[in-house]
Amino acid sequence: MKKLIYFLGFTVCSIVTHAQPKDTVLTFSMAKARLMKSNLSLLASYYDINIANAVVIQARVWNNPYFVFNGDLYSNEENEYFHFRNQHLLQIEQTFSYAGKHTNTVKLARVGVEMAEKQMEDVLRSLLLEMGNTYCDLAALQEKQLLYQQVILSYDKLMTATRKQLELGAISLTEALRLESEYVTVQTDALANYNEKEKVIADLRVLLRFPQDTTFYVEQKIPIVAQEFDPATLAEQAVTLRPDVQAKKIDKKYQERNLKLQHSSSIPDLKLAYQPRDRGSNYVRPYQGFNVEFNIPLFDRNQGGIKEAEFNVKKSILEFDQIENQVRNEIVAAYNRYRSSNLGLANYKQEFLDQLRQLNQSTNENFQKRNISLLQFIDHQRIFIHTNIQLIELKQQYLNNVNELNFTVGTTLIDN
Repeated sequence: MKKLIYFLGFTVCSIVTHAQPKDTVLTFSMAKARLMKSNLSLLASYYDINIANAVVIQARVWNNPYFVFNGDLYSNEENEYFHFRNQHLLQIEQTFSYAGKHTNTVKLARVGVEMAEKQMEDVLRSLLLEMGNTYCDLAALQEKQLLYQQVILSYDKLMTATRKQLELGAISLTEALRLESEYVTVQTDALANYNEKEKVIADLRVLLRFPQDTTFYVEQKIPIVAQEFDPATLAEQAVTLRPDVQAKKIDKKYQERNLKLQHSSSIPDLKLAYQPRDRGSNYVRPYQGFNVEFNIPLFDRNQGGIKEAEFNVKKSILEFDQIENQVRNEIVAAYNRYRSSNLGLANYKQEFLDQLRQLNQSTNENFQKRNISLLQFIDHQRIFIHTNIQLIELKQQYLNNVNELNFTVGTTLIDN
């Protein structure tokens, strides 16, 4: 039992000793700026816009002309291979698209650029939510670590005195073991908190593209004034601002433009060809000719492509209605959670917290003087730890709700 206590005590003390000092604070605004500049997922999404622009470039170019050369491979009369003097043909061909096929292809590609831009904005919006929640989670875990540090240091002093009292017979073995058991419990909770903190700080390093050995301190910074909003106004604002909603609106436009392209694709392309020289393969020597070619839309009139495009248009309309309804419900739920957590924070008055802190200090002193029993001491310690952890987690929940409200509306309503 004592070996376990010493091991936990040494480990926790090492954690406390290596706690990151506050002079390396990473503020939320600094984290947001670094995310927008260095996050690899966001940087990769920028290439989607470049790719879409490249598709526009390709859609705008015309078909390349074809050059055809036909020559005599073997002449029986001359017993000669590649006897081009006997027979050869030169032909130049060009394919033309009409009925708006080329124009609709270009316009469809330009709508694709708009889609890629909105999708990139939505990636940024999602990353800001993930980074904000990770940042707040780390802030809460670091604040819990400081709380455990304070409690463990207090326990260290108390346990030193208790062991001396046990040697002198001033305290029973049962009381000493009960106290050490409570001490081990606090140390175990501190270790679990430390391990969770290391996991979250690793996630934040990945999001912000920090090296693996980077350490920093973040803070839970509660907005001074809790703002009130009208959920109906927020819902209208979200429908206008949120990139995922705008992307669905653009998708409707994309499908409508694709339907026009499919209709124009049912009209066959026209191929014009000119033969400036034909020697030996025609009855006239030399021969100059002009060709006109196009397929006859007897069987394939792109019926399936048109039907598919029509259904995609109908599908996009329903998907837009769905996401609009979803957004309005998300706004109401996010705002209600924001208000609820804000009301919960109001229960923790500063006067109450100061009194709780003073009570904890006097509890340690009174227990050492034997003015209170062991059970009273343990009860007071648990209340102190539990109340402070609840406050830390409530602040974490409130800040996460602020991040969620900003995310669901699609803009920064409240700065962290």
